[in-house]
Amino acid sequence: MAELEIALLGGLRLRHPDRGPIGLAGEKGSQLLARLALRPGTRHRRDTLQALLWPDSDPPHAQGNLRFVLHQLRSILGGTEGPLRSDSQSVWLDPDRVAVDVVRFEALAAEGTLEALAAACNLYCGDFLSDAADLSPAYEDWLLPERERLREVARSAFWNLFSLRLWRGEVTEAKACAQRYLGIDPYCERMHAALMRLHLTQGEGAIAAGRYNELRARLARDLQIQPSAEVEQLARAVRQASGRSVPEPFNAAWVLGRSDVPADGKPLVAVLPFRDLSEDQTLVSLPAALTEDVIADLARFRRLGVLARHTSFALGRDPEARLRQLGARYTVEGSVRRTGNRLSVTARLVDITSQRQLWGEHYQGDWEELPSFQEEAAMAIVATIPVQVEQAELERVRHREIQSLSAYEHCLRGREHQRSIAHASHAKALEHFSSALEQDPTSAAAHCGLAVCYVSTGGITPEEEDRRRERAISHAQQAIALDPLDSQGHWLLGMLLQMRRDFSGARFHLDRAMTLSPGDVETLGYTGLEYAYAGEPERGIGQAEQAIRLNPYFPPVSAEQIGKACLIAHRYEDALFWLRQTPDRITTNRGWLAAAAAYAGRVDEAAMHARRMRATLQQRLGEEELRAVGGPIGWLRLPARFQHAADLEHYERGLELAGLG
Repeated sequence: MAELEIALLGGLRLRHPDRGPIGLAGEKGSQLLARLALRPGTRHRRDTLQALLWPDSDPPHAQGNLRFVLHQLRSILGGTEGPLRSDSQSVWLDPDRVAVDVVRFEALAAEGTLEALAAACNLYCGDFLSDAADLSPAYEDWLLPERERLREVARSAFWNLFSLRLWRGEVTEAKACAQRYLGIDPYCERMHAALMRLHLTQGEGAIAAGRYNELRARLARDLQIQPSAEVEQLARAVRQASGRSVPEPFNAAWVLGRSDVPADGKPLVAVLPFRDLSEDQTLVSLPAALTEDVIADLARFRRLGVLARHTSFALGRDPEARLRQLGARYTVEGSVRRTGNRLSVTARLVDITSQRQLWGEHYQGDWEELPSFQEEAAMAIVATIPVQVEQAELERVRHREIQSLSAYEHCLRGREHQRSIAHASHAKALEHFSSALEQDPTSAAAHCGLAVCYVSTGGITPEEEDRRRERAISHAQQAIALDPLDSQGHWLLGMLLQMRRDFSGARFHLDRAMTLSPGDVETLGYTGLEYAYAGEPERGIGQAEQAIRLNPYFPPVSAEQIGKACLIAHRYEDALFWLRQTPDRITTNRGWLAAAAAYAGRVDEAAMHARRMRATLQQRLGEEELRAVGGPIGWLRLPARFQHAADLEHYERGLELAGLG
């Protein structure tokens, strides 16, 4: 544990972990300690420090001043056994015995995950050495660029946190983050514009207009300039929306200035988890499974937007405020009850704004016929909600009957294991889907599950990779033969055929999947990445963003999909932003991160990801086998399915720049 905690952000503060705050006497001691603490472990030459702190003193006096200040600091920091170290030439802080907020702040900001960014922003409580006084010109020449550098790191961290909050639909938290950003940079038109758009999505036109007026007055008063053309155009949209109080379906890409339209106009529906009202709570998976069926089937209707399963289940006990922030207009709510051998399902459609029940129904069935009853109840609910959808659409949402309850339960558990990123969960998923197929050879869901298992685990050698891919293709083809209207089988086969480099066959199945389920988040994300591999990265990014809008509590694979599409589109900072959220979901992700960081000019970060990628491959394959497949780049090339040679060359060039060659 560190013996000394040093805070440099918001002013210099010292604290002992056990004894509490430590006082410092004298400006020069504070300045010297701050210079050493910015990069603990770095040795600073005595003559350089003397010139920095006492530029007007002759060498003998400067040397004496430095010795005196060092003596003062040592007496406060634990003497010769403390963290302050020196020799005849240099002075430094022992990095193992001090904890410095700037070091932690920069590391968290570079990590880039939601949790890390939140922690980094909490650490930034003010400018670097904001209380520094009585500075020499030389010290100011060092301090001011460092202060501005850290301020830029803070701006980037706050913007990225703001963006992540928006993508997750956490509007209240995003607004608070934006206010803290503007405390650092009150003239940032990009953030002011984003807040204006955010207020518009929440039906807060008057607040958006007030923000524009405040920005315009501040720019005129302090900088004698006018807002940019983009902000003026947005202000005109704000005036047109004056008096509007009804929120629009939430679109994070538009708020961030990445899209020209605020929403696609579709009514957004949230299917809340069905409740188990049985006295003994014995239904276990049925309420969740019924909720998932309704979500999946509603997503196939073109006229609806549907919040994804992951978000619906994460809303908690009081979801109304969150749903309003997300722009949802309606909820589907329901319950399931078992009484003896009888099952009953109640469902209702509610207008969120008025809290008026628009529709309600009650369904009854037999416990012994659970699979068919669940299917029939889901079909009936789904057929009623999109009242303006033609009757023919019902055929698209009809499932094959599951013939065995045990097979059904195995599929449910297999899907649950597949959602986990833990390596052991893949083996458990494979076991459950295999058992399901043994019980019910006509289960399309089991075949899809097995295809995902084989392609997600991958192979160590090219030969093993090919064998797994061909097994996955066989299962995907059987899933389509059993249920040609299920989009998962089609996007799976499309992805696998691209791996086989059968691009025309892949395109047929990818397009078919989108035709069948244009609003399903899995279909949007997976086909989007495959379209990016096929040379349409902007289409892939658009689909991935749409998937995240429908599922703000997105799983790691969604961040991976949009991050890879961004790299293919040469949008390197965006690629880094997303790929940092899922560095280790699958082995290849570190390679993508290394390439993105290299192209973005982040040399140290690229090298770090490259080292981890190489170490993982050496541990997994061994040095000899790794050389046999062509080194890290040769191994990373195996699952890459770029249709165009230029895209593959671009990917491999990024890996080389990162040091994986």
